[in-house]
Amino acid sequence: MKKAYRSALLILLPVVALALPCVEETMTLAKGWNAIYLESTPTNAACAEFFAGAPVARVASYQSDAYSFTRQLADDGTTIDQKPVSYRVWVPGDETASTLTALRGGCVYLIYATGDWTKRDFLGVPAAPRQTWRATSGETGFMNLVGVSADTNVSVGAKAYFGEGPFGTASGTAYQIAGTKTAAPTFLSLGLASSPKVKGGQAYALSATKDGDWPGVIGVLGDAVAFGADANYASIKVQNRGTKARAFRMSIAASADATERVPPLMRRLPRVDAIRAPGYTNVAESVAWEVALEPNETTEQIFSLDRSQLVAGTAYGAILVIEDLGGSQMRVRLPVAAAVGSSAAVAYPTGLWVGQIALTQVSGIDDATPVAAGGTLKMNVMLHVDADGACTLLQRAALGVDTNGTARLFKEFSSVPAEVENPRRLSTVMMSVDTPVVAAGAGAKFGDAAGFSWTVDAKARDNPFRHAWHPDHDGKKADYSGDAPSGDDFGNYAQPVKPELWSISNRLDFSWHEDGIGAKPVNFPYNADETTSGVVTWEVTGLVSKGPIKSVGTFTLKRVFKAKELEP
Repeated sequence: MKKAYRSALLILLPVVALALPCVEETMTLAKGWNAIYLESTPTNAACAEFFAGAPVARVASYQSDAYSFTRQLADDGTTIDQKPVSYRVWVPGDETASTLTALRGGCVYLIYATGDWTKRDFLGVPAAPRQTWRATSGETGFMNLVGVSADTNVSVGAKAYFGEGPFGTASGTAYQIAGTKTAAPTFLSLGLASSPKVKGGQAYALSATKDGDWPGVIGVLGDAVAFGADANYASIKVQNRGTKARAFRMSIAASADATERVPPLMRRLPRVDAIRAPGYTNVAESVAWEVALEPNETTEQIFSLDRSQLVAGTAYGAILVIEDLGGSQMRVRLPVAAAVGSSAAVAYPTGLWVGQIALTQVSGIDDATPVAAGGTLKMNVMLHVDADGACTLLQRAALGVDTNGTARLFKEFSSVPAEVENPRRLSTVMMSVDTPVVAAGAGAKFGDAAGFSWTVDAKARDNPFRHAWHPDHDGKKADYSGDAPSGDDFGNYAQPVKPELWSISNRLDFSWHEDGIGAKPVNFPYNADETTSGVVTWEVTGLVSKGPIKSVGTFTLKRVFKAKELEP
């Protein structure tokens, strides 16, 4: 069953390796003409399969946007009027007469049944309603067929459902489709101002005052909340298409496909002021929240997927339910799908992390204990984490995406191959240009503790003491007397310059522990923004003869590029 609906719905969700979460629907046909609104695309969408054994003589799919495509340009630039194709038709056993092959969610169907028939609890991938309206004034025999997207157990007033639209106005007319003759259905007037009842899952014919698009009071920009490949964010935009302020309730429901699990989701909260960044909250099955919108106001619901909790080989899918609390009882259901196990996936926390260290304490010349400094010294920092969790500190790197869509990271810009398009170069000033890459010490772990050591050689181009025209650097006599700095020896010095130009050793430690104390681990969970922070210590030896200078502060990092490897 899964294979069938995956192939039928590639247009709906063009992202590979996605589970397609389902809802259950029931279609009930009475003898004669039926106007049905289909909320989802059935897993067995082919008409011949879906209606197998059913007493169905004709199925017509209403093309509400047909009148938007009624002209073509001739070679001389003039227009050619075309008769719009308002319906695509499937006739059982007559392929030559059939222009419809498969059913699709979010559409209205006119179905002629030769007897009563019910197809219960079939699975389908939900779709947002779409409706293009055409003015009916001056038209002979034309009506807009519009579906009611609401719970099939619900009956709602026609005025409450259609009255707030600019097309099916309160003074318009709604018609119920009926009839027992195969030639054409009968349009039974329901009125609208008198607010007759309409039912979810059914469709009705309505007059309209003008042309335009209006799906109902809930407008959705997008087809799904889809996390493809190694994506961590997905969003959907919801608009109040009514004429008055209203509240929408949103919730997450489990897929009707029992093989799918609700993905570990977080929902971005709205910003509460101009300074504090918005946070996230966990979203699980049956969790609901409300959004208040003015007419034509749009909200973007942003979701993040906690990939650290995903299990390879497991299908993840859920349903986002949007309901109007303002009286129309309109309901829109959308799939929430997450790809797992893609060959392109990059597991958290693998990739390039970029951020800043802020040093706020420093030791004195006569005291090795860091104390509060007069200001904050800030510097950019870059770390790469490979698939095994090994950390590398980078002075510079080049990054880009190759023609296969793979994220690539290189040590040197000159190493970037031609298949990487528009590469970028990143660099920091905190390390020596002669030491562009430093691997973390043995046992280092991202999210726990990682230490990096490197030396700025006396011969280095960016050694701060190497000034060829400095008056004290006469280069005539190596008359430095006294002990070499700890960990250094005179063999490191560039001769014949004076030994004052010693090398500078560095030790940079990142700790995700409280106050840098290993016995107090900090919880290191995945977070939606993929940021992390902790304590940093930087020890520099060689700047003064009495010993190392020790600085302490904090670091903040964000994963900005998902490259598995650091290439030469």
